[in-house]
Amino acid sequence: MQALNKNTTNFSNYSKISESLKEGNLKLTLNPMTDEFLFQDKKNNTVCINPTKGTLNEKPINELLLKADVDNKADKEYVDDAIAKEEERANNAYATKEHTHPELADKTYVDNKMSSEVTRAENEYSKKTHIHYINQIPSLKETLETKADKTHTHSISEITDLNVSLENKADKTYVNEIYQSLTGTKNIETIVGDFSVNEENKYFRW
Repeated sequence: MQALNKNTTNFSNYSKISESLKEGNLKLTLNPMTDEFLFQDKKNNTVCINPTKGTLNEKPINELLLKADVDNKADKEYVDDAIAKEEERANNAYATKEHTHPELADKTYVDNKMSSEVTRAENEYSKKTHIHYINQIPSLKETLETKADKTHTHSISEITDLNVSLENKADKTYVNEIYQSLTGTKNIETIVGDFSVNEENKYFRW
């Protein structure tokens, strides 16, 4: 029966018998003279099994079973083709263990690019702390020559008419003494905050 079932796709007669067996309308006849089992359906499709000889319709059952096993195995050419297609699919879908990314920058390229950029920046831009010599700044020397030194001084005699102008000014101490002799209080510097003018009547108030 195993051979019968395994060969239903290869022998149409067996297939019909197998179908009849499933439906329960198969007729079984035993022949004690030949030790044969005869299976027959309603349409007289017949399968003969001889356990003594090990045959199915006079064909060795072992050979039929072997053929069934072979038929159930995949063809070598089919397998090789399927493996090749799967390998190609895997190569397209997944990265190999050792691979590169050409779209990514190489370390040497990055280092060279950075170095050239630093050089360009040093040539085009000033450092945060740097110096310029006087002769590197246009007109700076001429401008400085017109300025006096920080410690530069002049005596009175070196300044035109300064002595005459000073002689026309009242001495600070002299003014205070005059004011105190008139008022008897404070000096003129301490009363500046008390000094005001009445705009309406035009008089001073101390």
